[in-house]
Amino acid sequence: MSNNNFVYGVTSLGSGSRGNATIIKSDKTAILVDNGFSCKELEARLEAKGLSPSEISFVLITHEHSDHASGVARFCRKYQVPVWLNMGTSLALNLDPSLEVHIFDSHTDFYLNDIQVIPVAVPHDSREPCQFIFIKNDKKTGLLTDLGHITPYVKEMFTDCCCLLLEFNHDREMLYSGKYPPQLKQRVGGNYGHLNNMQACEFLQYVNFKNLKHLVAMHLSLENNCSDIVKAMLLGQLPNDVEFHIADQQSGFGWIEIK
Repeated sequence: MSNNNFVYGVTSLGSGSRGNATIIKSDKTAILVDNGFSCKELEARLEAKGLSPSEISFVLITHEHSDHASGVARFCRKYQVPVWLNMGTSLALNLDPSLEVHIFDSHTDFYLNDIQVIPVAVPHDSREPCQFIFIKNDKKTGLLTDLGHITPYVKEMFTDCCCLLLEFNHDREMLYSGKYPPQLKQRVGGNYGHLNNMQACEFLQYVNFKNLKHLVAMHLSLENNCSDIVKAMLLGQLPNDVEFHIADQQSGFGWIEIK
């Protein structure tokens, strides 16, 4: 069992096209961001991180794609966990009315107990996609995946994070020389698809490294990327005092304490 007895921390239960789930945790609250896993699989992944399903206070959804939301309804029904999502995602998912559903405005921050949540609209091919910034004790954690390009608004919102979970979805050469059909290549590599390695690295040029303490490469494609490419691209770009992690599909990444 993992030690997660800290005031504020984050972990991933798995990151990639086969399922995504992220935990933002304080000493009072545990927020599950997305769930693209079956209930049984999520329970096992929670246990591996030292958590029980009953500890989850809220489920927060970024968008309706199955790798992020397919397991939400069953988990929330079984454990009676309230769901928070915006109107577009709610309409796309059409969740069971028996669930406790809360609709947030994608342009207005709110609190889930002691954690401030700032939704950030992003360009992605879903109904009303957003990502999130979480604030506890003036420390910002940014979750930024599933977007096709970095907009000025995204750049403004995410540059001052203490901990940044950033999409490095694909290597362009691997994607366009790979086995995906042309339409899927265009979708993934387009302005409303996923960030490639170069886009992610270019975004880091605007990050305030005085604040950044942890960087996690998220949502790596199993078919069109590899961790060695990402590491090589970041070599020399990150200051020595920034801890770097790569989230994987099987186990995400371990607990990061944010302080």
